[in-house]
Amino acid sequence: MNEASGVYNMYISSSLRLNSYDAVSFVKAFEKECVDVAARLNVPIENILGLAAQESQYGKGRIARDLKNYFSMHAPAPLQIGSEHPKENRKIKVAKFSRFRDCAESFERRFGHAVKGKADPLVFAQALVAVRFNTGRAEDGGRANFIPYLVDIIRAVKGRLSC
Repeated sequence: MNEASGVYNMYISSSLRLNSYDAVSFVKAFEKECVDVAARLNVPIENILGLAAQESQYGKGRIARDLKNYFSMHAPAPLQIGSEHPKENRKIKVAKFSRFRDCAESFERRFGHAVKGKADPLVFAQALVAVRFNTGRAEDGGRANFIPYLVDIIRAVKGRLSC
């Protein structure tokens, strides 16, 4: 195992060990908010919830907490009520929403065409990279190893839906 994969595996392991109560609480809090979006996109609810969990750190991230932006959507975005720069990056603006549902529907409007019918978590994640939702490369602002990371979270969310 090389150093990068070791760091990635350690990160995945610690991320998936996130307090299960917090993770289950996140899933339960937003499950109903994702039903319609998932149905219209013909994907399992865990794909939408898993993406939101990954992007928002299970709702703990500042952009999710302060801006109700659970999908890390850049501005301008459909249904946004404002925008601001992330604290660490003055080059971009992220959208602000009034509630989770509006953010999920914004994701649907902007990226739904790419993920529609992509039920398999791997295919879903690959489709998001293909349309540059996330490049999968840290050097250009994406998350390194985005695809396997998202697939793992979607699988974890699927399990948490049954809790």
